[in-house]
Order: sequence, then C-alpha cells, then structure tokens
Amino acid sequence: MGVLGRVDRQGVGHLPHRHRVTPGTFYERLATHGQELVADEDFAHCYAPGRGRPSIPPSVMVRALLLATHDKTSDVESARRSRVDLDWRAALGVGDEVAGIGATTFSSFRARLVLHDADRQMFARTVERAVELGVLKGEVTAIIDSSPVIGAGAVADTYTLVRQFTHQLAAVLAAQRPKAQALAARIPAAKPRIDWHDAAARRAHLAELVAVARALLAQAVGVDDPAVVEAAGRLGKVLDDDVEPDPDDGAPRIRQGVAPDRMVSASDPEQRHGRKSGSRRFDGHKAHVVGDEASELVLAVGIGAGNGADATPAAGLVRQTRWHGVRIGELLADMAYSDGDTRVAVEAAGAVLVAKVPPVSNGGRLAKTDFVIDLDAARVTCPAGQTTCDARPTTDAKGRATSRFHFPTAVCAACPLRSRCVKGTRGRTIEISVHERRMAAARAAERDPEVADKLRRRAKVERKIDHLQDVGMAKARYRGRRKTLLQLRLAAVVVNLDRLVALDAFTATSRALAA
Repeated sequence: MGVLGRVDRQGVGHLPHRHRVTPGTFYERLATHGQELVADEDFAHCYAPGRGRPSIPPSVMVRALLLATHDKTSDVESARRSRVDLDWRAALGVGDEVAGIGATTFSSFRARLVLHDADRQMFARTVERAVELGVLKGEVTAIIDSSPVIGAGAVADTYTLVRQFTHQLAAVLAAQRPKAQALAARIPAAKPRIDWHDAAARRAHLAELVAVARALLAQAVGVDDPAVVEAAGRLGKVLDDDVEPDPDDGAPRIRQGVAPDRMVSASDPEQRHGRKSGSRRFDGHKAHVVGDEASELVLAVGIGAGNGADATPAAGLVRQTRWHGVRIGELLADMAYSDGDTRVAVEAAGAVLVAKVPPVSNGGRLAKTDFVIDLDAARVTCPAGQTTCDARPTTDAKGRATSRFHFPTAVCAACPLRSRCVKGTRGRTIEISVHERRMAAARAAERDPEVADKLRRRAKVERKIDHLQDVGMAKARYRGRRKTLLQLRLAAVVVNLDRLVALDAFTATSRALAA
C-alpha cells in the first residue's frame, strides 16, 4: 500500500530547477505558490502508517495532476514531462534526485484520491486559502450555472447495449452459474454481420438478443453478489427502457420514443442524454459551478446526471461553500433555478436566490399572472373585473395540498374576454401554488432596478465556465461521474490558482506580513 512520503520543506524555494522555469506561466505560479495550496499532511489518511515503501509525496503527485490538467496530457505524456520538462520539474518542486513519475502511478494516485475523497480537501484548500488571504470576506454574492460535459464512454445503440451488458453479466455470473458463459456465447460479442438495412433482419437479431438476455437474468435471480446485482440491474434497465412488445405479434421491438433516464453507453453506464437548451443536445454529465462574483473564484463544484435538472444541486453547493468557510448572501442564477422548491432549499441552506421568474403562458390566452390573486382575502379577480372566492382543495404535481379558484361557468360564458381566456365550455380556474407568495414577490422584485442589475451580472459565471473548459472540462477524461468530479475539482484548482495570482493575493499578503 505504501507509507506517506513527504517533501523536504527545508529545500522548498531553493530547488535546482526553480530558476529555469518560464516566467509568467502556470508552471511558475505552481512552483512559487504550490506549497501554500497542497501539503503532504492533507493526504495522510490515504496511506497506511508504518507499512511499505515511502510513496512519492502526495503534494508532488497533486501538482503533477494539476499540470496534466492544465496541459491536457495523457498519463504517458505526463510521465515523460515529469522526467525531462524543466518547467514541469520546477512546478513539481523536485530536484535531480527524483527521476520522474511512472505512468501507472498517475492512475493509482487518482484511484487513491477517489477512494478516500481526498480531492474534496484538495479543492477546498484553494477556497480556504482565499479566505485566509482576505480575498473572500464576509458574505459574498455568488453566481451558479451548469455546463455540459461530454462523456468519455462510447455512445451505443440498443443492440450494442443489450449485447455488451449481456456479456458483462455473464462474466460476473459465471462463478455462481457455470452455464452463464455458454448461454451468452449464443450471441456474438462483436457487432454481427447482418443486413442492417433490412428491418426483418434487425428484428430477428433483436429477438435473439432479448431471449438470451432474459434467460441470463433469470439465472441471476437469487444471486446476492453485488457485482451480479449491479450487472443484472443494468441489463434489466436497458430491456425495460429500450425494448417493448410489438402490439401485433408480441415480438420485441425497439421502443417508440425515448425513456427519460435511458442509458446510452455500456462503457460508462452513468452517461445520459442531456440538453442544455432546446437545440443543444449532448451525451454525458453536467458540471455545476458556483463562483464568487467579485473575485471570480470557483467556490463549489459538483457533477450531476446529464439529464438532471440544473437546479437540483443548488442548495447542496451553497452548503459546500460554508464547509469551505465562505458565506453566500445572495445566489444569482438564471430561470432554470427559479422554481419555488429551489428557492426554499437555497434559503434553508443560508442564501437568498435571485433569479428571473419564467413567464407564465396559457397557449396564447390570458395567463395566470393577468389575474389579481389576493391570498389574504382568499379571492381572485380576473382582467374583466369579475371576482371569485370559490376556492376548492386540490393537489399539485408532487401531491402537495393546495387550492384552485373557480369562476362560475355562467359568468365566463357572458364575458367579452372569454375567447382570450377560456378554451373549454366551463369557467376559468386558477390554481394556487404552494409557493404562490414567494413567486409573486420574486416577480415584483424584478421591477426593482437594483435587482435587474444583479440579474444582468449573472452572466459573469459563463466566463468562469469557459476557463474550466479551457483546461478540459468540455469533455470527461475518465468514465463515471465520480472520476469526472475529480477532473472538475482539479480544473477548479488550476483556475483558482491562476485567479489568485491575477488578483495579486499572494504578493499583497506577503507585503502585509513584511510590514
């Protein structure tokens, strides 16, 4: 397992390659300030005490991962640069006694970080250091947004998913069910040579795949090996999401339409179809980022499902900033975060959400916002001046108790605005949200020039997302959300270090200490 290796702190600042580093580069910034952000002791819990050979100091390995993130290099190229690139060696803080870092050591260290969740502290340290340096003071105004991350796994069609998941299940099931491998061998591991333009041939192949897959799933019943349970769950989900019986003859066919949580990759089952906008589709994950408006430092990050809602992680990211020693007063966001549930969750986490409320539509007819809703008096007045107090209990889409106001059918029938208001034959109804007061207050606040100015400033976070994408966050380097989170945290450390230097934070603090 290896014991914790440590950098000789007495040698820091006097390393033989320090004077050779290219001025004004990330390498110089990491060489000069790396020891303020990364310490060997931060990773002591990742190593066994007193057993094995001393490891390469984790502070050196973290610097190496940051360099690989900045330069977007493979493990093999990173290993080469750690041996021969003077900029890299200066940034690593190593002398001639260190020959370099092996390519496999990079993957081993990443696995160690993920296993012990040590990358969380690695990123948190940059935020905590910004607090110590006085860059982040008191309550801050933060901005939140999300960005697509293209997955590292190969996107596959239904035939390939069923075939690959079937063979994966057979491989882990073989120890408990000896016939599993022979059963899976009835279908080819590679794409078969059939006439893919022939609908009948495709249908026959699908029937063969589904028959073998279901037979294998039947064999997996009762096996409690976690690997078998996981593999069977994936295969079963693909069959449920992608295949349905033909109503004419009951034979399996490709499902009409797309399941909401459909798997798209066998090599990375956590990838999902996602949309950042109506016209922008991707396959992968979503990066969620909270940045400080004033300093433009990244305060909190997360990785979610590609098909997940932007707003879901908002409250958790606000809490994350508190763990890092930063208190968010206001959180600026776009309309994707503006629903009532998100506002309540963010407030419970200690911040106030400032986001434009989406316009309410009614198919071109008078919208709910055209009515005057007086909750204290329990009445609703329509644009024609008619008032109703007929509130009846109902439930919203999440099953929560609320009410719906009904206008009399006779009153609406005689109304001159009827064609612009009601589509059916009955009177108009207005449903009251469980967050009605909160959303009405948010709409009213948008007319405040100060709030309108804050909403315009929200776009600043897009520049920070661009910085993260510049160091590789447009596409995942590794498979799975957890490893993609590691990548995002590394990218955030890189951009935060650059930003702290740009703010002259280290130099300003050094001057203050000297004075």
